[in-house]
Amino acid sequence: MAKDPKDPGTELALTRPMIATDLDKAGKGQLVYVGRDGEVKDPAGVRSRQLAAYLAFGGITAAGVALAATAFPMLIPFYLALGGRFIGTVRAVKKVNEASVALSNGDALAGRALAEPVSRAWWAPARVRALAELRVAIAEALEGRGEQALERVRRARGRLSPRLIQHQFSYYTEINLLTALGRTKEARVVLDARGGVPAGEVLKLSYWIAQMHLGVAEGKPELDEGELHDRMRKGLSMTAGRDLLLLCACYYAHRGDHDEATFAWHQAHEREGSQRLDVAMPKLAAWMADYRKERPELDAPPPDDDL
Repeated sequence: MAKDPKDPGTELALTRPMIATDLDKAGKGQLVYVGRDGEVKDPAGVRSRQLAAYLAFGGITAAGVALAATAFPMLIPFYLALGGRFIGTVRAVKKVNEASVALSNGDALAGRALAEPVSRAWWAPARVRALAELRVAIAEALEGRGEQALERVRRARGRLSPRLIQHQFSYYTEINLLTALGRTKEARVVLDARGGVPAGEVLKLSYWIAQMHLGVAEGKPELDEGELHDRMRKGLSMTAGRDLLLLCACYYAHRGDHDEATFAWHQAHEREGSQRLDVAMPKLAAWMADYRKERPELDAPPPDDDL
């Protein structure tokens, strides 16, 4: 679902750089570079390495064309095709990143339009096509087609090396899709197979959200108090911490700690989060509606706002 272009949040997203330097500061419409260890990487360093790779490949291609022109003319088309494929791949990756930005802003239509052609581009490397298909899957999930999205995620993962960070992320996408579809037993099997909380800030956050989402759907939102406190602290530090904080609110409410639940609730609504929570986490959205009815004071501003 596309965001209203008159929405101030949309204007803010458009003024932000595409790549954020820090997970906590990343808002809707921003991406972060993530290494194989699940940690955020410095964008400047990544760009420097990319530029060096582009220059090296360009130099090799130019040298190959020059050599072919003087000694092996029949090889010129080969080097030109190789260079053309490289440029096409760079552009395809850019389209995939632009699709990610659109989807982060809740614009499934634009995300699909950017990613779907890349997912079908026979000339693009299999890894790039798979990454594009993962974006199409997210678009389908936003459109309420969870079963189709789940099928795409599994198909795309089969084309990704297990060493790639996107391969690992795809499992948490699968868990969230299964949970949203009400297939909690399958989701539990996939989550348990991940072997516990992973290392790496971004992977850890993905695990936390998938685990807590599943707990809500199972009707067992239970965590150790210290663990729950740590997760709320992380949500409070994030510009886009709404989903995590709402999950924390549900878990605190289940414990009977309604003061903490109310605090997490109010803090969540000061942050950015999923555009379609009713689609992404329907059980959490249902709990929110019920909790608001039980506690109408939730809609009152927090005490500091009354001063």
